[in-house]
Amino acid sequence: MTNPPLSSRPAPSRLATLAAAVVVAAGLGACAIPLPDRDRSGTLTAADAVIPPPPAVTQEQAERGRQDRGVPLAQPQTFRGVIPCADCAGQRVTLTLLPDWTWRMRRVYFGTRDNKELSFVSTGRWERLVDSPDQIRLIGDRNEGGLYEFVSGTTLRMLDQNGEPIQSTLNYALTQQFEADFITDTFTMRGKVVPKDGQPTFAICSTGKRYPVASTGQAQALADAYAKLRVAPGTPVLMWIDGHIARTGEPPVESVVVDKLARGTLDSPCED
Repeated sequence: MTNPPLSSRPAPSRLATLAAAVVVAAGLGACAIPLPDRDRSGTLTAADAVIPPPPAVTQEQAERGRQDRGVPLAQPQTFRGVIPCADCAGQRVTLTLLPDWTWRMRRVYFGTRDNKELSFVSTGRWERLVDSPDQIRLIGDRNEGGLYEFVSGTTLRMLDQNGEPIQSTLNYALTQQFEADFITDTFTMRGKVVPKDGQPTFAICSTGKRYPVASTGQAQALADAYAKLRVAPGTPVLMWIDGHIARTGEPPVESVVVDKLARGTLDSPCED
């Protein structure tokens, strides 16, 4: 089977209610990505989990699906669109799929009652479905994620929790952009800190991807906080930071820039 064309927190309880209302109003079930809740811990679902094909799918079709599922993107691709919002005028959604099987998303809630725009960033991993390689699943931290379908070379449509199109006259489609948006906004990151060659590195829990930490004053504060724990060298420490992913150099190299430290803990896996 040929791949579909692929051109080209703590969040306030009011916001959590807002996100839940979006899901109920649109009948999305689990397809919408809820607002972050830093007081909750979650489970990182394995991105490489095998999804068994339904009985109607032949062995040959399933095998082709597995092959298609293993083909990454050649280039980063960004999709944008405005989708419904229960208590605001709408949500501007920016979703970027990266060739390393990770994704980043920015949601901006606009037209709120107090006329303030509320922006949230999340990240995770994505995979193709075995029996429907034109559909993808976003896997994020906690319960973030959702199902999407390529309906053309430039359109990505949100699906309900059963993988079916959402029955609504409202828009649930994202359109591919000419340029990739790597979403370098600051957001709350949860990940493992491990020093390497004397410098801290940060592995984001929702992706498992490890980044060098850019040399800033807050990066030194992060290293000092790690040292105060007096753990054996190389011991991973789970930490929460407010930071962003920066791209520098040519070819670009990504690093985590620490904007603010939150807290850290020992003996706690990302999956907690």
